[in-house]
Amino acid sequence: MRNPRELGSITPSSRFLTRAVADAIDVESATRIAELGPGTGVFTRALLERLGPDGSLVAVDTNLDFIELLRREIADPRFTAVHGSAEVLPAILAEHGLAEVDAVVSGIPYSLLPKPVTAGILRAARQSLAAGGRFVGYQYSPYLRPFLKSVFGNVRYRFVPLNVPPAFVYHSERRPAER
Repeated sequence: MRNPRELGSITPSSRFLTRAVADAIDVESATRIAELGPGTGVFTRALLERLGPDGSLVAVDTNLDFIELLRREIADPRFTAVHGSAEVLPAILAEHGLAEVDAVVSGIPYSLLPKPVTAGILRAARQSLAAGGRFVGYQYSPYLRPFLKSVFGNVRYRFVPLNVPPAFVYHSERRPAER
């Protein structure tokens, strides 16, 4: 509440939204996941519940309070919380021994960011994805759709009305021939 421009919503996400996000990336088959803007960890916990024993989840947030909270509350060897910017996701992943990930999940409130920052984060996410990897972003407006279409060349979405506020779950794939 001290930094309202860092939050997408002041209410926790519903189980319907967390399920829609996890279903969009097929967590059971994804072994390497990056989460951008994990906040207090609602989606982090849901992803870890479904992630296999050999999986890894790297969560990146610019808010140090959130990162410290996650480090205190989530004691899972598959989980790493990083204080940093999603704009340099490939470098962050490399520092943690990952050349690429199978999925990027993002709860960053993009409509609150300058357009060049949004585009930069999405380009970094695409660069970090393995061939066939998927970017999944949840938002409370249609703002993200044209950015995803521009950066990935493809975008699908699902509306989740059983959330406060209602949300959109967007997903785009890094096509195998891209880099």
